[in-house]
Amino acid sequence: MNLPATGRWKPFLHVLAFFLLTALVLVAASIVARQLPGWPEEVVIGAVGVMLTILLTAAFLSWDHKRFPDIGLAWELGTSKRFFLGLLIGFILVALHLAAIASSGHVIWVRNPHVDIAGAGITAIGYGLLALREELAFRAYPLRTLLPPFGALGAQMIVMFAFIAEHRLGGATWSTAVLGSGLGALVFGMAALVTRGIALPLGIHLAWNVGDWMRGGKGGHGPWSMRVDPEYSMQLDHLAMTAYVVVMLAVFLDLYFSIAEVRTHNISQKRGSERYWPWPKPLIIQLPVDSTPTDG
Repeated sequence: MNLPATGRWKPFLHVLAFFLLTALVLVAASIVARQLPGWPEEVVIGAVGVMLTILLTAAFLSWDHKRFPDIGLAWELGTSKRFFLGLLIGFILVALHLAAIASSGHVIWVRNPHVDIAGAGITAIGYGLLALREELAFRAYPLRTLLPPFGALGAQMIVMFAFIAEHRLGGATWSTAVLGSGLGALVFGMAALVTRGIALPLGIHLAWNVGDWMRGGKGGHGPWSMRVDPEYSMQLDHLAMTAYVVVMLAVFLDLYFSIAEVRTHNISQKRGSERYWPWPKPLIIQLPVDSTPTDG
């Protein structure tokens, strides 16, 4: 749907206000975590962040006269399947990335004796809550609100810039924020558009974060720590980033061309005669039979 420029300002300003308030939510969650030094930081920030973001989403939906299902936040028959498929995809991506790094021959992994099963479980819960907060804050209300006036491309770009900004302000380097978080935002956003919900991107997001932590990618605090040959440290950093870009682009392009294939098929077929598609019909291909596809 292409709206006049003036018709785009209202949803854009609503999403901008939502982003600013979610940033305050993250600050508030961090303050709460500092007041509870005996509690795992990721769990506290994630739990408080999720609860406040849900309340914030409810407030904005009420403002827009919408409901949670309108932005893909509804439990459906295939929700759990999409979530577990996302986990599978995410862990496969971690494995491929790990294999690329290991192929250099200049890194080994050493078992961290200070991490036990209980600690690993708590960390996984924490990363799950943090991933859920981010999916709620970026791929639910914002993405679905921006989709009608800006199309898939415009909505993805706006959400991606906000995602990069949050991670950069959170302390990430520019390269990590732009290439790491930015490309991740595109993959998670495309997964959300394909499935009309956040179950699949949440699974991918969670699996990547947990898998990265397990192999020592989150400050070396996981069950295994990386030991890199100092002489090849810079080369390994470049290899790791290149491998990340390749595996994420592969997933993004797969999702993109899957949408393009179904979109083309739907336009050429009569209404109600679509072939089987394993996802709910993507929002961006819900076009009348006699319409001409537009950008996004």
